[in-house]
Amino acid sequence: MKQLFESTNWVGYAAAVVLILISAAAVIFASRPSRGPALPPIKDVRIVPGFVGQQAFGLWNLACENPKPPAGAAAVPAAPKRLCRANARMMVRAPNSNTPLLAAGFNIVMADTQASPGMLFRLPPAARAASSIDFFIDKNTMFRAPLRCSPKECFAQGAVPPDAVEQMRTGHTLSLVYTIKDGQQKDRKVRVDQLLHGFRQTYDAMRKAMGRE
Repeated sequence: MKQLFESTNWVGYAAAVVLILISAAAVIFASRPSRGPALPPIKDVRIVPGFVGQQAFGLWNLACENPKPPAGAAAVPAAPKRLCRANARMMVRAPNSNTPLLAAGFNIVMADTQASPGMLFRLPPAARAASSIDFFIDKNTMFRAPLRCSPKECFAQGAVPPDAVEQMRTGHTLSLVYTIKDGQQKDRKVRVDQLLHGFRQTYDAMRKAMGRE
């Protein structure tokens, strides 16, 4: 699944010296219910098969493209010619800073080369303290996914459990739990909560855009 995301631009992470502060901020802020402005509206937008572009539905966004290999690159038989994703991001602020930082990026992906949807959760490199992450929807069963890290980021990816898809379509909150090392090099759990406001509409629109409905 990694090749599905190579052409996508992602928000950069902060320097390594503040990674523990970023994760600490996620513990403090990301798990709190939002007290800010009202949730954005979920627009009634008709998405047609073959849709290319972006469309917001509440807190989630649909992005579809027809990827093309780089000029001069050898053809890759497994490379997708059609790719859509439903994505959302949880931003936090490190202590004593007004700069927003990414605590977690959530992506549910469909490609013409894959029969079922995939997932890609992006995390800061501080999440490398454990080899897997856990996620769950509301009070439902917890799912586990393997975690891989580079010096700049960590990500969990693979097929989405069918139960998870339906729970996300009908649920309220998607929760992600990963592990970091604190200042004393002890394991510390970080929980990031992402509201599912608009996910159902985004996911259903993604199916239409991919011609699967």
